[in-house]
Amino acid sequence: MNITSLEIAQATMDMFFCLFCLIIFVSIKANNPKQKSMRMFVRLFLIATVLFFGETLAYIFRGNLGPFNILVTRIANLMVFAMNIAMANTYVRYVSSVFVEKGAEVSGNSVKIANIFSCINIFIVVVNLFYPWMYYFDEANYYHRNNFWYVYTLISLVVIFIGAGIAFKYRKYLEKRSFISMMLFSFIPIIATVVQSFIYGFSITNLGLGIGSFVMFAAYMYDWSHNGDEHTNMINNSRFDAVIMLIIMLLSMSVSIIACVNGIQQVTKENSEIQSRTIAQMVSAKIEKEFIKPITVSQTISSDIDIRTYIEGKTREEAESVKDDMTNRLVSIGNEFDYKMVFVVSDKTRAYYTYNGISRYLDVENDGHDIWYKDYLDSGKRYIVNVDTDEDNNGSLTVFINYGIFDTNGDILGVCGVGVDMNDLVDILARFEEEYNIKVDLVNHDGLIQVDTDVSSIETSYLDNSYFGNVSDDDFYYQLSENGCYMTKYLEGFDGYIVIRDKNPVKLNVNKIILPIVLIFVAGVLIMATSFVIISMREKKAKDAYNRRYEASIKDNLTGLYNRRGFEDDCEIIKENNNLIEYVLIMMDLNGLKAVNDNIGHEAGDELIIGASKCMDNAFSGLGRTYRVGGDEFVALLRGTREEAQDAVKTFDYLTENFQGNLISELSVSKGVVVCSEHIELNFEEIKAMADKLMYADKDEYYRRTGKDRRRV
Repeated sequence: MNITSLEIAQATMDMFFCLFCLIIFVSIKANNPKQKSMRMFVRLFLIATVLFFGETLAYIFRGNLGPFNILVTRIANLMVFAMNIAMANTYVRYVSSVFVEKGAEVSGNSVKIANIFSCINIFIVVVNLFYPWMYYFDEANYYHRNNFWYVYTLISLVVIFIGAGIAFKYRKYLEKRSFISMMLFSFIPIIATVVQSFIYGFSITNLGLGIGSFVMFAAYMYDWSHNGDEHTNMINNSRFDAVIMLIIMLLSMSVSIIACVNGIQQVTKENSEIQSRTIAQMVSAKIEKEFIKPITVSQTISSDIDIRTYIEGKTREEAESVKDDMTNRLVSIGNEFDYKMVFVVSDKTRAYYTYNGISRYLDVENDGHDIWYKDYLDSGKRYIVNVDTDEDNNGSLTVFINYGIFDTNGDILGVCGVGVDMNDLVDILARFEEEYNIKVDLVNHDGLIQVDTDVSSIETSYLDNSYFGNVSDDDFYYQLSENGCYMTKYLEGFDGYIVIRDKNPVKLNVNKIILPIVLIFVAGVLIMATSFVIISMREKKAKDAYNRRYEASIKDNLTGLYNRRGFEDDCEIIKENNNLIEYVLIMMDLNGLKAVNDNIGHEAGDELIIGASKCMDNAFSGLGRTYRVGGDEFVALLRGTREEAQDAVKTFDYLTENFQGNLISELSVSKGVVVCSEHIELNFEEIKAMADKLMYADKDEYYRRTGKDRRRV
């Protein structure tokens, strides 16, 4: 029921890391990273954002009742556990992709094993929605671990260990700084999780994840500023962006602290009575339930035919003769219902039967220890509850249920019942007091304490009758005081009162603080988003300028086709991707360009080159790229099947045959076509040599067919 500084710290920490990870995600995502490792890195921070947002919601809404609060708490906890799995799995994939890109031959089995363990944890989380294996919520909407939490945690640690193992095995591929950041991201959460197993109430594991994320980002920022490639350094050569990012991180922390502290300062007493009554109702229901069984067993004893026979009309001499039968019957009942103390008292003989036979004969008039019997007779009730020492069980403090035995005429035959060990009731009260920070007492009609965790108060101390007020057995009488609030209710089963003191009933008013927190959160996000839009615009402008310069450097000025540099760059990409078999290579050469230049002029030669390039672009652009790699030399890289390439070549032949220029009217191009999938045994250089050979064969055929002198043209 208390709002503690620990809860304030937890909520503040969660909101800060949520905003921090969101900033990182947006800032890196704005650069549209192409490498798989960077995409995994970005995904890590997106998952962390969702995780810490769920954790923040869980701490804000926990302990608050109502359908909406309960629903949000459960969804938030589901988000946290699901994102923990996702984060560990993504970390393994990130580490693996980093080393693959560095040239290490990383086995895919590690990632597969991590995926299997992650699926097991997902199964545990999903099943927990229906069977609370891993965690559950009590009636007050507080989260509690269950046994499978340790299984889930162990599996998560195994997944993180897999990532750490990959990083350690291939550490020679990384700089020392990057390797240390990876290991810290692994072992800070691992150590935090081990500590978490022994500490309850504060999310140390997620704190470790947040610190690990900060370390990873710090290493990334250093690499970003010092070890980026030419493109990265070009658009980030100023440290202005890093300074802006640092400022925004500080702002996110400030916003988090302001939001959480100011929100919790709005705690009011408006929800106090509702929250306190809910806890009190739950506690009283469980305590009253503890008295149902002994009362029911006592009633069963009072109706037992054999026991009635053993005491009805019997003298003391006859009582001695049936004591063995009575003892056996009481032992049987005690074993059946699991009670150490079962007794019967004969009203006529005052014989006190227990497990041990006749323990004694009551002397109500002279023995103060036996006054309970007279109190029962004077009460006129079917049963009463009294606290006394059990003389037959080493004088232990016991709560007795004294139940009357009556004949068919309604006359008293005796009293029977069972004894409930006081320690059992004290343990129940102690658990409630520790869990809910309350004080619970059971008192009789005079306010005399009958059950208390402070055993020295039992039967010796009284509670102020003013706390009872207008008490009923339907609801609690609620009264505020300087020390908290007192709630009192009559418990019919106990035949007395339960008094609960909530030591600090003030509770967070979610309805009052949720809107300011949301508004501050949104305002912070908007501020950060605006900052990153500005950063991204600057970066985009620089990137666009770079792309324009690069595009110009790989384009042929005369034809607009790609040039030799563009062809070589694309060849390198094909080699890196190892997907040559997906391509069709066409080597082309203009026929008669030299003769046109010599006889008509270079303007006509340019017209011939431009006309050929337009035919190529129209025929081949749907399947790939065309390059001018020399004066009259061209290449086409098409991605498609043999049939698609043949159709494109036919289109090209048709266009060249029907070419009509201003200065020239004939266009002829020699070609060499190689379908790479039909020559998988050849490498790229061998494919190009084959296409070149076919192209020259086609050129020889052209001159043979036309009868032109090749030396003149």
